Amino acid sequence: MSGKTIVGPALVILSLLLANVGYADPAPPVHKGPWPIRNGHNYQPTVNELRSSHLQDVTPGEAREIDRLYDQLVAHPATSN
Repeated sequence: MSGKTIVGPALVILSLLLANVGYADPAPPVHKGPWPIRNGHNYQPTVNELRSSHLQDVTPGEAREIDRLYDQLVAHPATSN
């Protein structure tokens, strides 16, 4: 047999073996239910959806700190080199 006859099938078998090495079972979902991912896309709940879930996004104090940091970022934008 020629070298090409042996190398061709050997490369096919090797590529199939390597393709199977990277396969893993999908991880179980972290959250129960469809939120925060729907149809494979990240989902941002609306204000009404957050209120109806009776979960508070951030406390009023945290909201003030977020606003303060955002204002600081806007006032002093980063410069690129």
